[in-house]
Amino acid sequence: MLSAAIAGRPVIDLPSSTPPPLPVMPTPTRSDSGLGGIPQQRDASDETLAVIGIILVLIIVTLIVVGLVLLVRALIRAWKDRPLRRQDAADVDVDLAVESVAEPVPDAPAVRRGIAAARDAITRRTDPGDAIIAAWLGLEEAAADAGAGRGISETPAEFTLRILRQRSGIDTPTNRLLRLYEGVRFGGHAASESDRTAAADALSAIEDVWR
Repeated sequence: MLSAAIAGRPVIDLPSSTPPPLPVMPTPTRSDSGLGGIPQQRDASDETLAVIGIILVLIIVTLIVVGLVLLVRALIRAWKDRPLRRQDAADVDVDLAVESVAEPVPDAPAVRRGIAAARDAITRRTDPGDAIIAAWLGLEEAAADAGAGRGISETPAEFTLRILRQRSGIDTPTNRLLRLYEGVRFGGHAASESDRTAAADALSAIEDVWR
């Protein structure tokens, strides 16, 4: 025990069980490369090429559109400036003759019958206003029975005037009778016996022209 105390604490050498050190992996450092190892300089050049390609496509499309517009204008101008076929003088005379007889001639006996019925109404009706209205409506019926078609934009009064005025010297009596009719029917004018007499005189003048 004395010798052991003098020798000190015993040391026992055992084989080390510490695992061998792991290999040290190099720490990645920031470089100028981008994702996938592609340099950023290459990305910038690709973007520039894409922009240039878009600009070229826009220029080409613009040139195509301008060319089409010019082509259409040239075709329209050529169509307008095309030489018209010459017509013989005989053909022109035929066309003018057709245009001159475009308006049908009214049936004179039908017009005369309508004028006679209007004169009968102007004297037979008791009220002067009713007599004037009946007289003018009789003329409108006569114009419709005369066989000449009324235009789409024509009123019955305009159509009646056009039919009656195919005989010259009738403007004054027809205008006088129309004013009396419109004043009584649409203007609220109370017709008098003098108005009836004026309408009868106008009808007499119209009858003389169409006799």
